[in-house]
Order: sequence, then C-alpha cells, then structure tokens
Amino acid sequence: MLITISFYHLYKIFVGPDHLAALLPKCCGQRWYRAGQIGAIWGMGHGISAAILGLTAFGLKNRIANMPGVKGLLVGVSSAMELAVGLSLILIGLLGIKEAKEWEEEIEISPQSLSAAAVDTGVKTAQKRAVIFNGILHGFSWDGAPSLAPALAVATWRGSLSFLLAYAVGTMGAMTITTTLIGEGTRRAGELFNRPDIPQKLSLVSSILAMGVGLFWCFLALK
Repeated sequence: MLITISFYHLYKIFVGPDHLAALLPKCCGQRWYRAGQIGAIWGMGHGISAAILGLTAFGLKNRIANMPGVKGLLVGVSSAMELAVGLSLILIGLLGIKEAKEWEEEIEISPQSLSAAAVDTGVKTAQKRAVIFNGILHGFSWDGAPSLAPALAVATWRGSLSFLLAYAVGTMGAMTITTTLIGEGTRRAGELFNRPDIPQKLSLVSSILAMGVGLFWCFLALK
C-alpha cells in the first residue's frame, strides 16, 4: 500500500503543475539534505490535513450524506480551499523571486562555488512556513479528495487510520525523493557547466511559474 501511494504522488507531482510550482522555487540549487527537507515538510503538511479530512469524512459519512444542503456546503468549502492554494502559490512565488534576486546579488558581488552559495542561502523560516502551509491547503483541497476514497470504504476506524497513515508517509517519501533529485541535480549542473547562476535562474523562472499557476488557480476557484 505504501509503495502504491508513493508512486501515486510521484505521478501527481509530474502531472500536477501546482505541486511542482510549490516545490521548485525552494529546492533549486540546494544540497540534497536541504532540498529533501522542503519535500518532507510539504508532504508532512499534506499528510496532516489529508488525515484530518479523511478521518472527519469517515466519522460523518453515514450521518450527513443525506442531509439537505451538505453538497452545496462542500462545494463552497472546496472552492475556498482552492482559492487558498492559489494564494499560497503566489506567496511562494514572491518569496522565491526575492530570494533569487538576493542570490544573484551575492554571486555578482562575490563569485563563489555553487555549493557554498547554496549552503549559505539555505531555506529560510518564512519559506518553510509557506511551503508547509501550501501542503496543508493541498490536503484540504478537492483535487486530492478522490485519492482518500479507500479511507471511507473500509469498515473500521483502525483500517481508515492505517490507510491515512500510509498515505501521509507515502506523500512525504515521494516529495522528499523528488525535491532531493531536483535540488542536487540543479546544483551539480551548475558545477558541471561552471555556471553557479544556473540554480538561481531556475529558481527565478520557477518562482514566476508558481505565481502564474497560483493566479490561474485563483481564477478557476472564483469562476
């Protein structure tokens, strides 16, 4: 089950622009352990909110399914979550652009090795908060709800909790693997081509992409 869920999230990362947009600006050019940390905290946030959503739905599935107005309420809440996801992506993009500009200035003032620049830059607390917040919102959004269906199909609380725990661990694992590869890969590319600015430029482009995806997400949520 855990391996299946991990592969599902790896698939979602590469077909879902909102996932990549949230992660790329923060992990480009970072050492593998820093980049992996970004994926892990995003996955942790996603897993926590998905577990809350799944357990709540399991506990209420037989009580509110036939209540009038419930479906409309769920649609409204879903739209609000989608809007929040879009806004968080815009925030991540803005923080990423600010960081990329600072990184560019550091490279111009004092050219240094890519690994040293990445270590010095690191991942700031505000950026970590934005990433985990985006992960939490993604867990509550309607986009990931179908993948929680097995948690509602089982007959016991224990079965539902076991699935959701595996879901959270699988999410963290898939995101950690992805960001580790992206971070270390872009860092080594800069060293290989003797271009320490490659990760900085990738971070800037991905930050702009994150803002674009966020704006589009907000547009869809408000339609």
